[in-house]
Amino acid sequence: MSFHEKSNLAMLAILIGVYGWYFGTAAGSILGGGLAPEAALAVTNVKMLLTVVIIVVVSIVAHILIAIMAPSEANEAADERDKLIEMRGDQRGGFVLGVFALLAMGIAMLGQPAYLIANTILAGLVAGEVVKAVSKLIDYRRGV
Repeated sequence: MSFHEKSNLAMLAILIGVYGWYFGTAAGSILGGGLAPEAALAVTNVKMLLTVVIIVVVSIVAHILIAIMAPSEANEAADERDKLIEMRGDQRGGFVLGVFALLAMGIAMLGQPAYLIANTILAGLVAGEVVKAVSKLIDYRRGV
């Protein structure tokens, strides 16, 4: 497995784990767990910021560990195959993000609370990144 593939796999696991925790714990306030919209927004904002900090710290540690385990691979530049796989993953993830953007616009037009719109956008970003990572893993395994 190349450094790029290991990095992609690590980021996929981190995204699923951390955002799984976020959406699992925030679901109550997102779906109307009895909180006022202002209180739900405050709770969601704090959890969003905490989630971002956790992802940054854990991904830095994961990439350092990957680089320590195989330092020669960490210095390799991306070749044409890596660039093609990255581009295809970006296209597929971008499509998913676009669908969620339309969904968020529809939710906004229906006059839903800001925290619901923000979480729909965040879910789109996460879903797009997960689709991108899975797509890249499949392409690396198939040898595209």
